[in-house]
Amino acid sequence: MKDQNVFQGSEVVAETARDTAAYSGFLAGLFEADVRWDLFTSISIPQPSPAALNFLEQFKIALIPLDPERVDSEGELPEPVLKRLAEIGAFGIKIPHRFGGLELTQSEYQKVATLCGSVDTSLTVLLSAAQSIGVPEPLRLFGTEAQKAKYLPRLAQGEISGFALTERNVGCDISKVETCAVRVAENGKTIAYRLTGEKFFITNSAKQDGEFLASMLVVIARIVDRTEELHDPRAQKRYGAFIVETHWPGCSVTRLHFEGVRGIYNGIPMFHNVYVPIENRLGTEEDGLRIALATLTVGRLTLPAACLGGLKQCLSVMRWWGRTRVQWNKPIGEHTLIGEKVCRAAAYTLALDAVMAFCGAWAKKQGDLRLESAAAKIIGSEWYWEVVNDLFQVRGGRGFMTVESQRQSGEPGIPVMRMLRDARINLVWEGTSEILRIWMAREALAPYIEQGIAFLQGSPSDKIAAPLYYARMARRSCLPISSPVTTSAMFGQDYARWVRCIEAFSRSLTRSTLVATLRHRQGLHNKQLLLKGVVDDSLALFPMAAIIWYASQPEMRTKPGLSELVTYFCEEMADRLSPPSSLARRIHRHKKDSIVYQLSKAIMRGEYAWLEEGIVPLVEK
Repeated sequence: MKDQNVFQGSEVVAETARDTAAYSGFLAGLFEADVRWDLFTSISIPQPSPAALNFLEQFKIALIPLDPERVDSEGELPEPVLKRLAEIGAFGIKIPHRFGGLELTQSEYQKVATLCGSVDTSLTVLLSAAQSIGVPEPLRLFGTEAQKAKYLPRLAQGEISGFALTERNVGCDISKVETCAVRVAENGKTIAYRLTGEKFFITNSAKQDGEFLASMLVVIARIVDRTEELHDPRAQKRYGAFIVETHWPGCSVTRLHFEGVRGIYNGIPMFHNVYVPIENRLGTEEDGLRIALATLTVGRLTLPAACLGGLKQCLSVMRWWGRTRVQWNKPIGEHTLIGEKVCRAAAYTLALDAVMAFCGAWAKKQGDLRLESAAAKIIGSEWYWEVVNDLFQVRGGRGFMTVESQRQSGEPGIPVMRMLRDARINLVWEGTSEILRIWMAREALAPYIEQGIAFLQGSPSDKIAAPLYYARMARRSCLPISSPVTTSAMFGQDYARWVRCIEAFSRSLTRSTLVATLRHRQGLHNKQLLLKGVVDDSLALFPMAAIIWYASQPEMRTKPGLSELVTYFCEEMADRLSPPSSLARRIHRHKKDSIVYQLSKAIMRGEYAWLEEGIVPLVEK
């Protein structure tokens, strides 16, 4: 896979750093006509512990004094709120008890992110960066016991941290990192590093110009013996991850300001000959990029969890306004062009809830979530952006008014414009939608690529094995492997149709993948629009599978209108996957007005109010 004829330049470094363990998650199987239902049937919806429920209640109370409009106008989070959050342990949510943390599970932490995401994005980002991608996560994954004992208690007590990877010329192409760590040797042995460079877009780094917010950062840097190696194309590229305390000599920072999420403490940390003892290096000198990628895998799940809070908030406001606002002799939610937006908000909310429940349960089992976390980030951010844009349309001119002006007019202040500004960045940070799709394609198609390279460059046995693999994929893509009777009944008769549908679309996805691989061969990774289409199919199938699993669980079966909403969502996803001229798609189009009318009325009557649980609603119904 590192052959220069296939991958070149920065791609070679990225290939070296990627996790080469075979994918055992659900999404990877879809590309090989292997729908891994056992991953769903082996788990149940995670239930929060009494300790987690108690913390959620304390957290909700701590949010009451927070005024998001003031945060937006002043660009600062109030110190009393941050102090109170530190007191209740909000900066040590996933840190183990033995280091002073709350040791909540990933699923429980996601519920905190959902609650916070319904109130204020700036606070959500601060808490997320502090513990999802800040020092606690890479320290948990790669730190020694001595490193954990030194830093985790401080972080659990409220010290803030961040993750310093990106630079002015380094976004997704992390192999171009130029911040360098020059080895300091004594008696021929490395004892420390001298860190020099500038990072960019680093969350939690700057309180203000010249003042750090974070007391420590994980910094990714290239390890060299001399700075001249940075410009030597023949020099070996090694990247390390270092815990840097920001009070150390040589550290400085400048704050950045943005059009949305205005209370985010994002900045440009600079390092000039900063002495970092070897004890502060995480992992080996070869582990820097691997640590960066592994940290982002689980850390990314916070973002869709927060987007879920935003979706629930949008649904809550749409439901209220859809029945309150009357035009042309009936509530606007009964006009199907508006009702469709209400239905979409409800369907996306349920589906993302299901995806996050699956990810939380599978994280508890320490299962493979590399592709699933990226998928959750893409669909969570894109669905939220679509729905908050719909909310603006549903609110009409009021969506363009300031909150202050709405209140002066005697109406509830609904901050749609702020929600729009805050939501847009989700499609960019922690991996843009574009780069994550490219990455997902590379990883999901890994078996096809590896077999192709083996056929071109491998041993005689490899040249025989590769065609056999492609033949097996061709057979799978045409013939069902599992028993239709067994799989159809897996989640109950209400959802048997969708089980069969997912399996059929997985076979179609495998055919598309196989044809693309055989046709484009070594040039496949450059066919980005083609690969986007293939990945988009998987991004429809994954939440379909999640939603029917979620709906079939005992605690969900009694929810009013559940099967109707699941059917609505699955119909929408099937429409995206079916050819435009297909008979099913044409029939659905003709029936859609009636379906939307009935479902939107049920939503506005409050039959789906259970979808809005877990947030602080903007409007009391």
